Amino acid sequence: FTNHGCVEAVVSTQSTGDAAAKMIDSVFTWRKENGIRELDYSKDVPHYLTSTYFRNQDEDGYDILWIEPKHIDYKTKGTEHRNYLHWLIEKRRGEADCSRITVVLALDGARVSNIDINHMKVIVGLFMNYTADVMEKLVIHNMHWLINGIWKVISLMLDEDAKKRVKFVSNDGIYNELPKDSVVACCGGPDSHRFEPK
Repeated sequence: FTNHGCVEAVVSTQSTGDAAAKMIDSVFTWRKENGIRELDYSKDVPHYLTSTYFRNQDEDGYDILWIEPKHIDYKTKGTEHRNYLHWLIEKRRGEADCSRITVVLALDGARVSNIDINHMKVIVGLFMNYTADVMEKLVIHNMHWLINGIWKVISLMLDEDAKKRVKFVSNDGIYNELPKDSVVACCGGPDSHRFEPK
């Protein structure tokens, strides 16, 4: 994904020139600070990172990115997962067949140790700000009540448009946001694909 492509993508999401200029500055600063163009996980990906993966499509034909936090200890592995997520999105948005994506944060079975507030800020900020041009919606499945406080803090980061693109669902409620056949096993769906920890 080129810098020129980044500018075009950001401009397409903003309603005014001033908003686009501010977002472009913010995005380029973020990309530089995180070394986005230098990231490479094309070989020898640590197995636990593959609990974040693309599979199936939503009702509009957009690819679905599934994130299963219960397999990741963010206190020790959070930075690497963040980098992998950045790389995965960067790679996907550079592919011709991908216009937008739907993200599912599958929280069933996740504990507070799997949902570090700083990492959650990174995830939400990534999709709502720095890759807003590709993020169709963020579906949060089975959010534990202990995580409600974390969400209240994170929601302060978001504007009203971003908040509208966050969908909270529980159990079968996910079928209101995604076609049933596209829902994977970690969210109780008929697709038998399941991340298997080593």
